[in-house]
Amino acid sequence: MMNRFDVIVIGGGHAGCEAAHAAARTGVRVALVTMKKNDIGQMSCNPAIGGIGKSHLAKEVDALDGLMCKIADGSALQRRKLNARKGPAVQATRIQTCRDTYKLLMQDVISKTDNLQIIEETVSRLIIKKDYVNGIITSQGIKLYSDAVVLTTGTFLGGKIHIGQESFSSGRKGDKASNELEKFFAEYNFDLGRLKTGTPPRILKSSIDYTMLEAQGSDAQKPCLSYMHDHYGLCPTSIAEIPCHITYTNNNTHQIIKSSQHLSPLFNGSIESVGPRYCPSIEDKVERFIDKNSHQVFLEPETLSDKIVYPNGLSTCLPENIQLSFLKTIKGLEKCEISQPGYAIEYSYFDPRGLTKYLETKKIKNLFFAGQINGTTGYEEAAAQGIMAGLNASRVTQDLEMWCPDRDQAYIGVMIDDLVTLGVNEPYRMFTSRAEHRLRLREDNADSRLTEIGYKLGMVSMQRIKLFNTKMNKIKSESKRLGDIKILPSTNVSSFIEKKFNLKIKNTQTLKSLLKMSDIKYSDIQMLDNFGQTANSDIGHLVAIEERYSGYLKRENEEVLKTAKTHDVKIPATLIYSEIKGLSNEAKEKLSKVLPETLGQASRISGITPAIISLLRIYIKKHSL
Repeated sequence: MMNRFDVIVIGGGHAGCEAAHAAARTGVRVALVTMKKNDIGQMSCNPAIGGIGKSHLAKEVDALDGLMCKIADGSALQRRKLNARKGPAVQATRIQTCRDTYKLLMQDVISKTDNLQIIEETVSRLIIKKDYVNGIITSQGIKLYSDAVVLTTGTFLGGKIHIGQESFSSGRKGDKASNELEKFFAEYNFDLGRLKTGTPPRILKSSIDYTMLEAQGSDAQKPCLSYMHDHYGLCPTSIAEIPCHITYTNNNTHQIIKSSQHLSPLFNGSIESVGPRYCPSIEDKVERFIDKNSHQVFLEPETLSDKIVYPNGLSTCLPENIQLSFLKTIKGLEKCEISQPGYAIEYSYFDPRGLTKYLETKKIKNLFFAGQINGTTGYEEAAAQGIMAGLNASRVTQDLEMWCPDRDQAYIGVMIDDLVTLGVNEPYRMFTSRAEHRLRLREDNADSRLTEIGYKLGMVSMQRIKLFNTKMNKIKSESKRLGDIKILPSTNVSSFIEKKFNLKIKNTQTLKSLLKMSDIKYSDIQMLDNFGQTANSDIGHLVAIEERYSGYLKRENEEVLKTAKTHDVKIPATLIYSEIKGLSNEAKEKLSKVLPETLGQASRISGITPAIISLLRIYIKKHSL
C-alpha cells in the first residue's frame, strides 16, 4: 500500500466523496480513507437529493463537475419540481432516489477515478509538524503521509445514539463512532460542541395498506438535477418510477406521544444538544404545535426493491414499542411492522468560525473540514463543502491560490460565509431566504455562474465545458433571433396578443420584449404566426427568464458593484484589533475570534455595526495596512 499522497480525505460520505473526487480530477494523488468501503456514498437518512434551497447547492456542485446530481438522476425513483408556480429564484428540483443504486453508482465512480485510492482504515490521529498537517495515523498504527488532509467525519465524531432509555456509542446505526479522533482534537484545543439529529423508524412496505392513501408520482416533465441531463441533452439511465404516498398523524397519535414524553431523551434530560428546528422530531411537533390536530407524513420508498419505506416527518427517539404504538394509529399503518427503529444521534462538531473561507482550519495549516463537522445538516450542504475543501486542499499542495465563491456568485458562497462568519447554534440548513442575491442565484443558471471558473481551476472536464459552451451559444443565438422579429401595431399578430393577454400594443415590439410583459411566457410566443423555428423550448425558457428579470438583475448588479467598494476591502492578517482605539471590548473580542478577511465579512458578524466598519476602513487606510 502506498503511504504517500498529496491529499488524504477522511470519510466516505457525501462531503468525502466530493472532496476526494474534486481533488483527484485536478491531477493530485488522493487517498480516501473510510471505515468501510461498502459504505461509501451511504444515504444515512432520507434517500432524496434536492428541495428548496438544497437543490441550488446541489446544482452548483454539478456545475463544478461534482458527482451528486448525476448519480441522483441515475438512481431516481421520483422526480419533482417544487414551487413550480412561483418565480424561478425559489423553484427547486427534488429527486427521490434508490438508496442502494445511489451508493453503488457512487462507489463505482470513486473506484474508477484516476489518481484516487480507497483505503479501508479507521483514523485515530493526525500527524502534525510545526502547525502543518503532515498525514494520519490509523487505529492499527499505520502512518499515511500527505501535504493536506480533508476531514469529513459526519456524525461519527463522538457519535452517540439514543432510543428511549437506551444510549450507546455509534456513528450511525450499526457503525462505530470515531472516538479516538475526537480525543485528538480535544488535545489540540479545538473548539468542539455537540449537536443532534434524528431519523424516523423504517417500515416494511408489505405491512402498509396503501388502498386509502394518496399517491404522489413524478411530475410529467420528469426534471433532472444535473445539467448534463437537464440542459445539455444527455439522458440519464432510468431505473424505475415508484410513487410516494401521503398520510397524516391524528389526535390518537399525538396522545400516545404526549403521554410518553417522559421516555424520550429529548425531554428527560438525556439529550442536551440542539437539533434542527426546521426538521423537528414528532415529539417536538406535538409539543410545539399544540393547535394542530395532524401532521403530514410522506411514505417514501428507500430502494428499487421497494421493501423498506421511509416515513418522512416522523423522526423520533421514543422507545421502539412506543414508536410502533403511535405508528399503528396512522391511516394505512394500522398493521405496520418496523424494520429499524427511529433514533436520535448526538455528535461533535467544530465551531466553523475556526475556519477560513477556504474551509482550512486556522489552528493547523493545510487541514480542511467539510460537512456536518462544521455544524451543517443535509447531503447537499455536505457535498458543497466537500467539493470546495477538496479543491482547496489540492491547490494548497500545488502552491496555487485557493478559491471560494462570493455571496453574490453562489449559494455555496452564502453558506460558507454564514458558517465562518456567524458560526452556528443549531444545525445549519440552506434556505433561499439566506441569499440576499437569490434572483441571480437560480437553479437554472448555476452553470453560467460557475462552470467556466471550474474549468479554469482544473475541476471541469473538457466534455462538460464543450456542452456548456454549446448551451450558452444557443441561448445567445435565440436571444438575438427573438430580438430581431418585430411586431407592428394593428396587425393580426398584435391583435391576437392584445386579445389573449388584455394588452394594448401601441408601438413596435419584438418577440424578445414581449417576454418582459406580465403573464407572457415563451410557450405563448411560440404560438404566434411569425415565431419561426427554434432548436429547443428549454433554451427559450432560459432566454425568457433572463429577459423577464433583466431590469431587476441590472439594479442588483449595480448594487453589488456599489457595495463591493467597501465590502471587498481586505483586512490584513497582521491587524491587531486590541490596538484600535474606539473599538469596544465586545467588538475587539468578536473580530479577533473570527478574523474576517474583508470588511464585508466583518459587517456580517453579529453586533458589528456600520460605525465599526467605518472605523476599521479609516484605520486600515490611515495605517496603509
